[in-house]
Amino acid sequence: MPMKRISLTRIFVLSHTLALLMSTAPPLWGQATSVSQPVSSSGTEFRAPTKEVHGKLIGQEDVLIQEVVIADSDHRYRRLDVGVSGTVEGWAIKQDLPMPQLASAPDFIYPQGGIHTPRFHGTLRYEASKGTGMTLIYPEIGTAWNRKLFVTVHGSSGSFRQGTLKPWNKLLDPSQPLGDISKYERLMLDKGYAIAKTRRNASTTGDYPVLLDDGDILEGWNLNTHTGFILDLVQLAENLLKDRLGEKPLRTYWYGHSAGGMIGRLINYKPGENFDESGEPIIDGFLNDDSGGGRYLPVVEENGKDVLLVTEKDRQRFVKTIEIPHQLFMRQRRPRPGVPKWLSPVYLVNHRMTTKILQDKGLGDKLRMYEVRGISHMGGEYLKDGRDGDTVILDLSRLMDALMDRLDDWVEKDIAPPPTKTDWLELGDVDGDGVNENEAIALPEVACPLGLYYPHPPSRGVNGDSWTSFAAFDGQSLEPQDGRGVFVDMNLNRYLDQRESMEQAWQRLGLLKPGERFSRSKYQACGEASVAELKQEKLITERGAARYLQEASRVDFPGE
Repeated sequence: MPMKRISLTRIFVLSHTLALLMSTAPPLWGQATSVSQPVSSSGTEFRAPTKEVHGKLIGQEDVLIQEVVIADSDHRYRRLDVGVSGTVEGWAIKQDLPMPQLASAPDFIYPQGGIHTPRFHGTLRYEASKGTGMTLIYPEIGTAWNRKLFVTVHGSSGSFRQGTLKPWNKLLDPSQPLGDISKYERLMLDKGYAIAKTRRNASTTGDYPVLLDDGDILEGWNLNTHTGFILDLVQLAENLLKDRLGEKPLRTYWYGHSAGGMIGRLINYKPGENFDESGEPIIDGFLNDDSGGGRYLPVVEENGKDVLLVTEKDRQRFVKTIEIPHQLFMRQRRPRPGVPKWLSPVYLVNHRMTTKILQDKGLGDKLRMYEVRGISHMGGEYLKDGRDGDTVILDLSRLMDALMDRLDDWVEKDIAPPPTKTDWLELGDVDGDGVNENEAIALPEVACPLGLYYPHPPSRGVNGDSWTSFAAFDGQSLEPQDGRGVFVDMNLNRYLDQRESMEQAWQRLGLLKPGERFSRSKYQACGEASVAELKQEKLITERGAARYLQEASRVDFPGE
């Protein structure tokens, strides 16, 4: 059954509408049956190359390792918790900032933050004892390593002072030796990747002082978007893998969420940043998941003219990238004086403008942007079944499962992924009738909704816009209030009323014809069509498709 083309009104509805009440954990190995006793060692000989800046040696200084072997009936992995101390250099300003981050790419960070005051060069010394480092997990020799590495980079969080960043050697829980990795990272391991899970101070409460070249000291700064710090960890991970497995990774990929996506963009934009000492790319492909604020945009102005990525040589160094904006993250920044006119306070607009700018610069063949309907900033990859009380989140791991494969095929085999998917007609593939042929991604939970996901779960209050809750089409209850006390307009009629039944909602959305009754067979047919469309474009894997279809046969309908 072909998928029904959806009108622009229904696009808006479905971008807010999804809900299959189903489990979300990817199919993985069982609980570990054995974990060895931790062994501690030094890894100083595996440090990334240092560099001299203004007469100072900058880079990693001390590397501490605690490792265990994790085994079950089918798999055997080695986990290295790695603490790193050292220095980075960058630029700071002498005024209070909401995010005091030492800038390795000041031409992006400060102008796009509306900051035009003098910049001062300095150094920051980070410490393993305050949690700075990474966890490296890889298959043991003789098992199924695919000879590739995925580096994962978290968002703006983590502070030793606040207690949200643990010491490097206090991360392992022997009873759950993989309990601190996300669903996405488990998928990476399941596919045969080694993973390097990086950790840094990235909170507004900074852990480190910055020593400026003029002798001044600025307290409480962080490493939120420092590109050099993460790239040093990447090279350290590659050196460790070469020592343990006999060779460096053939490919190294990047997954970054929020600020992690911002760093990925900066590495790709900044001239020369993504090259090692031999002139080869350090990162071979980027998977940027809802980059913070839709930033940074690929623009550097000199005398009012954009000078970034304007030559063929510059475009050649740009690495293939997949961007994943979350449509329900509707936050917007307060307008700030000094911010460029081309930078929007609306996050989703910045995502779209980033894609438009890069396309206009001739980089459309190296970039894909896939908007995802029905999800806010947080992906639920650390929540069991995507739930925590009244927080309920779409299972994005099933899309990520496929996008990891699409990135690898694109880089390794030059097999291009599907075209950019967006509900912004400026970027969409509009036919002669004005219909967008490449609308934003609607996973089965969106295409065949049992209710509505909405930002601001009641328990998370006014600051809960990064998360979603769920309201079912039960035909009985009143439309709910969100965490701000605002009613959730489930049927878009602009007033508070009773929720629709499944039949009423599906008729409104055009999923049932007038007079047609809702039934499990209709629901399953809708799910099969949605899954078939995603499979055709390889935006869902075979195992993900099978799970959707299995769950559609047994899910409980609202009101039953």
